[in-house]
Order: sequence, then C-alpha cells, then structure tokens
Amino acid sequence: MKKNFSTFVMGQFFFRIIKDDTDALCRKKILEEYERILDNAKDIGRHNTLLSAYALGAWFIAMNREDGLSPDENIEILTRRLKASRVFSMVMGDADHYLSEKRIEKQKKWAENTQKRIYENDWVVELLPKNNEYDLGYDYLECGVCKLFNDEGCPNLAKYICRLDYMFAETMGLRLERTLTLAEGADKCDFRFFRLK
Repeated sequence: MKKNFSTFVMGQFFFRIIKDDTDALCRKKILEEYERILDNAKDIGRHNTLLSAYALGAWFIAMNREDGLSPDENIEILTRRLKASRVFSMVMGDADHYLSEKRIEKQKKWAENTQKRIYENDWVVELLPKNNEYDLGYDYLECGVCKLFNDEGCPNLAKYICRLDYMFAETMGLRLERTLTLAEGADKCDFRFFRLK
C-alpha cells in the first residue's frame, strides 16, 4: 500500500500515545515495523472510510512483534491511551454527528461501493438504517483488518482489535451490540448502534 500523509500522521499519533508504556527504543522499533507492515499491505484505497482501522491494525501487529507484551496487555494499553486522548475523542465525534442524515448518506454510498470489491483487502459492508430495534446497523461481510492480520500471518490477533469497537462507540455516546465477528469465525460482524439515553 502506498504511504500517505494519513498513515504517517496515524503512526505518529500511536507512537506518542504509548510513550508512557514503552521506552523510546521499543517505540521506534514498533514504528518501523508499522511502516514495514503498511508498505507490504494490500491497498484499500487512499480515501477509504476505514483507513484508520487498517492503520490501527498494523500498529497492533507491530506492538505484538516488538514490545514483548501479550496481546491482552497491548490491547489494554491501546484502550487506556485512546480513551485518555482528547485528540482521539475530537476525531471520533459524537452520536449526533455519527447518526446525522448527511453522514449516513455518505456511509450508504460507501457501503454500496464496497460491494464492488475494487480493492482486495477492503471491507464489504451492508448499511442497515434506523428502525425500531436500533439507531444504525452495519453487517460487515468482509473485514480489511482481518485480511491484514491474515496476510501478516497472525489471524489470532484480530479478535483483540474487535474489542476496541465497544470503546469507540462509547466515546461517541453510543452503545454497540454485536453478537458475531468475522475474527472469531462467523460469516459477518453484526454491528448495532444505539444512542445512550
């Protein structure tokens, strides 16, 4: 995948947020491994809605290869540090933004575009609009992060990244319910979002 400004900025962001949990040399090795992983990764499109998830997946793989900690310890570090980051909260936005008509229209187009399967490692998604049961739903039929983990020979790590989805939802003032994940062998990930009352 071609390096771009976004993946560079994300790498620098991840590098900084774990500074209290790893020494400088280890962080440098993680950053180098992150860049190597993305250099070798299959393209998902420069303006992909989930580029940040792909980059986070690459960072998590790099952490597990370089810092000597367990996947549980590494996901706990990322969860704690992302939760504490004001920049992360600003970028994530809130429930009003996430559930706005304008954003959902863009997401609908994005989901339809994923059905074309233009990029091998892209997600394939169905958007499920608000109904009596939930405020917004997605069925992820293919997951770019799972594909990246498979390509890197560590599919067992994908399930750890899935844990972050609950924290992402909570950061925006949403509750996520999910009963299935591709990372654990299901045929889809069934994301259902609800506004926190």
